[in-house]
Amino acid sequence: MLKIHYSLDSELHNEILEIPAPAELNIQVRNLVLRTKKGALINKGDILAEAPSPFGGAYHASACGKVMKVNYHHMTIKCSDSETSVEPLDVQSMGTGKELLRTLQGLGVHVAPLSGRADVLIINGMNPEPGISAAQQILKDGGEYLKAGLELARKLITPGRTVLAVAKGDKSAIPGAETVGVKAKYPSSLDALVVRAVTGKEFPSDTKVISVMDLYDLGRVAVSGQPITDTIMTIAGRNYRVPLGTPIKHLLQTLDLPVASTDIVVLGGPFQGESVYSLDEGVKKTDYGLFIIPASQFPAVQDAPCINCGECVLQCPARVQPHLISRYAEYERFEQAEKHGLNSCFECGLCSFNCFSRRPLLQYIRFAKAQLQASGHGEQA
Repeated sequence: MLKIHYSLDSELHNEILEIPAPAELNIQVRNLVLRTKKGALINKGDILAEAPSPFGGAYHASACGKVMKVNYHHMTIKCSDSETSVEPLDVQSMGTGKELLRTLQGLGVHVAPLSGRADVLIINGMNPEPGISAAQQILKDGGEYLKAGLELARKLITPGRTVLAVAKGDKSAIPGAETVGVKAKYPSSLDALVVRAVTGKEFPSDTKVISVMDLYDLGRVAVSGQPITDTIMTIAGRNYRVPLGTPIKHLLQTLDLPVASTDIVVLGGPFQGESVYSLDEGVKKTDYGLFIIPASQFPAVQDAPCINCGECVLQCPARVQPHLISRYAEYERFEQAEKHGLNSCFECGLCSFNCFSRRPLLQYIRFAKAQLQASGHGEQA
């Protein structure tokens, strides 16, 4: 078994910097329910699409403009100079019932962690992956919004204990939450492992967990009454506020980051992120990092046969068999993949990262989950 320390420690250089709005937005709408159409004129904050799941948040325009193109995968919006925004909603004065949850969902909040009561509420303040410092930056600069977000979360969940999990040695704090240190080594930042580190239990039924990024967004929604239209991303060691749908090429041009035609550009982190097929691809809500992998720095991923070395099994924090599950997924035997622990996978990416054959194990697993959900047989988010 490879003994490598994947550190989650990061050095912060400054405050959150702003990325200017691009000339056009590319919004990923695959598997979403569209709420606008080609030719529509939209204001900042208008609903573009809704998630089909009962808890998923809606998707909103991050700038004013006109919808120029819509297909199964993407919606393209040509931005205008107008700064008209939707009217804010008074979220903080609402009661704690379904009306508040539906309002938050309509403002772009994923409400699954906020639905129902729990004895313990854990705020995951760990940086999600090596090289990403968005969580650490938000803990440093997001005080007002974190406080407002926690007040709203506690209002809905009514926990007896509230815990902020941070890297050991980190002095960050949020009023109303006790602070617990967790070893800053990936994959210790995964929700399930953070919960185990705090409670000593695996998947306790009386515990809910929310990331500090989601808590920050919740607080911004509560304070402003406006929907979520941007994300915080770590790019070249610094953190930026990026409008949702911003094409990657706009980020590269704005920050003067060169990319060769043979380089790999990754949205997300080095373990869970996905390489992009085009620099026109737009930023999504859950993209907290952008990485440029120079050509030949790592062996290419390929559909090579599994050599049954067992490294992926040894690395797996969920204690499943990624090599077996991925082979079922590769040959579209999705029900068999599910029987062998597909839905227990955390999608940490350690299996793919450490595979000696360089098989796309995580991609096979995500493919199987997506196919089962599309057929109505998989677990719903």
